[in-house]
Amino acid sequence: MAIPESSSSIRWISVRLRTSIVMLILSVLLTACSYGFSGSLPSHLQTVKVLPFRSRVTEYGLEQDLTSRVTQMFVRDGRLTLVTGDQNCELEGSVVMWSRTPYSYTSAEQVEEYKIEIRVELTFTDLLDESDILNSEYVTSWVVYDPDTESEDAARSRLLEETAGDIVRRCLSGW
Repeated sequence: MAIPESSSSIRWISVRLRTSIVMLILSVLLTACSYGFSGSLPSHLQTVKVLPFRSRVTEYGLEQDLTSRVTQMFVRDGRLTLVTGDQNCELEGSVVMWSRTPYSYTSAEQVEEYKIEIRVELTFTDLLDESDILNSEYVTSWVVYDPDTESEDAARSRLLEETAGDIVRRCLSGW
């Protein structure tokens, strides 16, 4: 025959169990929140040269605009110093696709929004180790714009800024 436990003993065990569960959940959450991403860029890389981007599309000036924006993004990021010679690593890029297509229509079947999209092929090379961090990898970005509220040039500018940020993040993270 089992000896009945007092109600205060049962309450104490219940409080202890709840406290343990709460502490476990908090420790898991705090551990997850403290995770950080510093990137996987090799520590010996200190300088970068951005070679002029090339273009395989007919849209005029994309490669110059993108080269300029990528260069500005590296300067803004600050992890690598931008140089014109004696670099530790270099970035080559080529615009391989550009498109502007209808994205949505009104009930009268008129184009309401357009989607512009760009794809850039990248090679990011560690010149000290003579190895590619990125080798012929692609970054694809797109934006949607309403021609009644935003010009195509403004949407293009927004897209190139976003793409430049994606390119620099991709180079600095290595994947």
